[in-house]
Amino acid sequence: MTAVTVKLNRVFRIGTTDFTDPDSDLTPEQVLEHYAAQYPSLRHGKVEEVGSEGDRLVFALKPSEFKANG
Repeated sequence: MTAVTVKLNRVFRIGTTDFTDPDSDLTPEQVLEHYAAQYPSLRHGKVEEVGSEGDRLVFALKPSEFKANG
């Protein structure tokens, strides 16, 4: 039996919209910083690995949660 290596394409999801990987050499946290320039709500957000969907490895970019003081 031979092992088969499959390269998964990374996809970054914001809400229901999927974005392509801007650079496969970047870490998921660096990709978050990249997209935060266009989406300010991601500036203090976080990255969560959702898992694989077919030939894609999906990461969710979650905006920061704002909490009211008081």
